[in-house]
Amino acid sequence: MLAMMKRTLLFLSGVIFCALQGKAQLLSWSPDFAKDNDNISITVDASKGNQGLLNYNPVSDVYVHTGVITNLSTGPTNWRYVKFNQNFNVPNAQLQATSLGGNKWRFDITNIRSYYGVPAGETILRIAILFRNGNGTVVQRNADASDMYIPVYDNSLAVRFTAPLFQPLYTPLPESIVKQVGDNIQLTAIANQSSGMKLFLDGTEIHSATAVTTISANPLLTTSGNHTVRVDATVGAVTKSESFSFFVATAPNVAPLPAGVRDGINYEAGNTAATLVLYAPGKTRVSVIGEFPGSNWVEQTNYVMNKTPDGNYWWLRITGLTPGQEYAFQYLVDGTLKVGEPY
Repeated sequence: MLAMMKRTLLFLSGVIFCALQGKAQLLSWSPDFAKDNDNISITVDASKGNQGLLNYNPVSDVYVHTGVITNLSTGPTNWRYVKFNQNFNVPNAQLQATSLGGNKWRFDITNIRSYYGVPAGETILRIAILFRNGNGTVVQRNADASDMYIPVYDNSLAVRFTAPLFQPLYTPLPESIVKQVGDNIQLTAIANQSSGMKLFLDGTEIHSATAVTTISANPLLTTSGNHTVRVDATVGAVTKSESFSFFVATAPNVAPLPAGVRDGINYEAGNTAATLVLYAPGKTRVSVIGEFPGSNWVEQTNYVMNKTPDGNYWWLRITGLTPGQEYAFQYLVDGTLKVGEPY
């Protein structure tokens, strides 16, 4: 994922920072748990993801590029049985998507296995799909510019979240979740069989139901930091689980800029500490994510930046750096927008 983002290297004395620039998305489909012999209807919302087809006209000039990931695929980019093996830059009427208006297009597939021509005995794991214009110059993808995927299921028990919304990545992740202490978070999970279902927040059960295929809760978030939600679905001795993590913020600390700092990266003597300064007026919170100790590209309480009293600048002093080591990082603005170091 990181390699697919634009990358800016800032070579300054002692410590080397590299700032990455980046941007969220939704693909929906019916049925919720499509099996390899099912029909499936896939809808893309071009206001999400990389917004490649946002406001695109003519709306009839939208096609799909699609294949499958199977047990014989070597990885996410190893699409098999690509339809018609078409030239990506040439429109094919059999791959034309239907405009639904409002920046949405739909593509229907009749019998997944037959449509792609996957031989018996080969297991279909995912549908891989992109939506594009006729000549392939405009492409709708995930926010990180990766391909979009839809899981294909078998007859065994399965469960997944429908709220919050998830990005159709090879390994699905939630769209950006912006929450503060005192907020609630809407949770909904579905199962493909009538089952006993339980929802957990940080390991504590918050709701349960028996003989259901859906479960919901709207818990209050009372503490800041990283939290994990899990759903269990159980039929007999079999339990399937899905989980995700998200960050809950507190109101940012308000403090004036340290004396002598300027916009961007400010190194201290010895190159073991630096103060980052970002001009971002009117924002609710800004955090630093990256390769710093304890961050690991996940928003953390100790990397939430201080806000100046006028609300225009955000700053953070980072310590424990190793001189000469390169640290990649981004600013995460209001929990959704990832931006690279602009200076």
